Amino acid sequence: MMRKQEEITSKPGVLATIAQGFDLTSKHPWLLLLPALLDIFYWLGPRLSLQPLIAQLVALAPQEGPIVAYSAMLLELAPRTNLFTTLTVRFIGVPALMVGVAPAVTPLSPRVFELTSWAVLAGLLAAFALLGLLLTAVYYTLIVSALRRQDQSGPPPPAAWAQQVGRTWIRLVGLMLVFIVNVLVVYTPLAIVGGLLMLLNSFLGLMVLMIGPVLIFWLVVLMSLAPAGVAVNGRPLWPALVESVRLVYANWIPTLTLLLAIVAISTLLDWLLVLADTGGWLTLANIFGHAFVSTALAAALFIFYRDRFTLAFRKQNV
Repeated sequence: MMRKQEEITSKPGVLATIAQGFDLTSKHPWLLLLPALLDIFYWLGPRLSLQPLIAQLVALAPQEGPIVAYSAMLLELAPRTNLFTTLTVRFIGVPALMVGVAPAVTPLSPRVFELTSWAVLAGLLAAFALLGLLLTAVYYTLIVSALRRQDQSGPPPPAAWAQQVGRTWIRLVGLMLVFIVNVLVVYTPLAIVGGLLMLLNSFLGLMVLMIGPVLIFWLVVLMSLAPAGVAVNGRPLWPALVESVRLVYANWIPTLTLLLAIVAISTLLDWLLVLADTGGWLTLANIFGHAFVSTALAAALFIFYRDRFTLAFRKQNV
């Protein structure tokens, strides 16, 4: 009886949760396929270059002071832009090593298509965001299926699996819209007030503008468990958001510790793998290594949510 009570009230530590994520991923290596294939597409597939549009922006910018150096940097990086990498949605998307600036050297020469229309760019950004969230829904559902196999509950049948992907996709789109609206609500008044203060006192104006990133950081933290709620428990949009806020507040230190650990590990890994990239076929090893670690960290966040949600539910029923 005492042991059962300990199981109900115990909370796995952050390191133990991350270890469980790595263990789950090592036992289900097929979880690496989607992020690895997406990364290979970014690496060797066709590219959508923004070079003409960046050149238009630079031509409109005043060529004076520090703007000159910034414009030169943009023009240097412009040939390596690849709009396809926006399929990896910021914060919640399928992880990839080749996001941002494309590698300068690859074993094969990818075909490059240049975008010359701002309207086409806007349309593609919206389409890629929706497609990227669909890929994310598939990725999340695969991780949840692995968790269910581990819990011996078994994966759902194909029809139920497809329905789960569809529901997760729609709710992830909702989460992204909620996040964008909140960012606009935060930044719009700050930008207006900060801009006015800059006319009077540049220091005060800058301090007001710096409040924005801090508020966005806490918004990301408070919403951090909502995608797991949508994927693991199939929660609708609003309950997933409310439960995320409640679970974060109830587990403030471990949640922040886990998120910072994930960011630190991911950032260090990306830096090391990009530094080690020689442009040859050994980059494949980097891609699969990145997929393994990133999937393990994503699984750890899901496990963290599952354990905390289960514990909170049990406490309500004890």
